[in-house]
Order: sequence, then C-alpha cells, then structure tokens
Amino acid sequence: MADTSLLVYAPILLKAVGLTIWLSWLALLIGGLGGLVLALMRISRFRPLRLFALLYTELFRSIPILIVLFFCYYGVPLVFGTDLSAFAAATLALGLHASSMMSEVIRAGIGSVGTGQWEAAQAAGMTYRQMMRHIIGPQAMQVILPPSVGIYIMVLKESSVASIIGYVELTATGLLIRESVGGGFTILGVVALFYFVLCYTISLAGGVLESRMKVVGHGMPIGELR
Repeated sequence: MADTSLLVYAPILLKAVGLTIWLSWLALLIGGLGGLVLALMRISRFRPLRLFALLYTELFRSIPILIVLFFCYYGVPLVFGTDLSAFAAATLALGLHASSMMSEVIRAGIGSVGTGQWEAAQAAGMTYRQMMRHIIGPQAMQVILPPSVGIYIMVLKESSVASIIGYVELTATGLLIRESVGGGFTILGVVALFYFVLCYTISLAGGVLESRMKVVGHGMPIGELR
C-alpha cells in the first residue's frame, strides 16, 4: 500500500530533483569563478594576494560544510545585518566550500603547462589574457576537467545538508514523504537511486567531454594566433 502511494509523490520528487540540480549547479558556478580568482591569486607575484588565497583555501577546505552552512544562515545576518533565505545561504555555503577545492584544481591545471609554452607565447607578443585564452587555458582544461567533475558530484551530494536549515531539496523531500506515508525505507531507497542516477550521469557526461577535449588537442599553434 505504501509503495503504491509513493507514486502519488513522483511529481514532487522530480521537482525536488530539479531543485537539487539547480542548487548544486549555482554553487559549482560560484565555486568555479571563485576558484579561478583564487588560483590566479595563488600564482600572483604579489605576496599578500598569495597569502590571502592560501589562507582562504586552507580555511574552507578544513571546516566541515555543516559549520559553513550554519555560519552563512545564522552568522551572516548577525555580522552584516542582512537576512539570507535558506536557498541563498545553502548556495553561498556550498559555493565557498567548492571554491576552495576548485582553486587547487585550477592552480594545478595552470601549473601543468610547461614554462616553454609561456615563454613561446610571450615571445610571440601575446598579452596575459591572450596567453590564458589561447595557449594556457585549453591545455590546463584537460587537467582541470576530471577532478572538477568529482567536485560537482561532491557538491551535489553535500547539497543534502541544506535540509537542516529548512530548504526542501531531494533529501528533505524524501524524509517528508516518508513521514507522510508512514515508516519504511522504500522512499529512502528511491531518493538514493535518484542521487545515483544524477551522479552517474554527471560522471558519464564528464568522461565524454574529456574525450572530446583530447581529440581537439592541446590548443592551436601559436603561429596561427598571431
């Protein structure tokens, strides 16, 4: 009887899946942009920028996501006097955590490009922006992409903690349905299956994208960019 009644909640579960994807995607976007800025700061010649990026990265890599979430939801209003919705607080917390991870991944990707590539680009008269866009970036992306997929999967799973501050995503929806239906672990199994499908799909998509990037190659020859 309970299994049959679960079908009634299928639209609600699908909506919750969409909310989870939206939350995790926004957090990854913040993490990617923040990670890029932090990575560039880490390789900067200006020591205070390097020190700030290092402290930020180590701080948010060390603090559990639950603590960051509580700080964003309860601490930010106290410090800045601005209320955050559960969705905004969860997005910010996940983005801060993801940016600390992405900064190391991006820095490693940039560092994987040999000094000869930098020197050749400089000799060709390219600006820093042109070097990053046409020479360094395409090669670094082949190193950055695989771990980035893993970080996205991590962010998607960590989004479940948003239920603690009242944001009803996939996990919270499953728990609410379980209370309505009345016990049993069937709904938890369904939620787990949704997470598996989402994570496995992301992993497959990342593998396909990685293969296509390898086919494209390591970027255009410098001579063609002049």
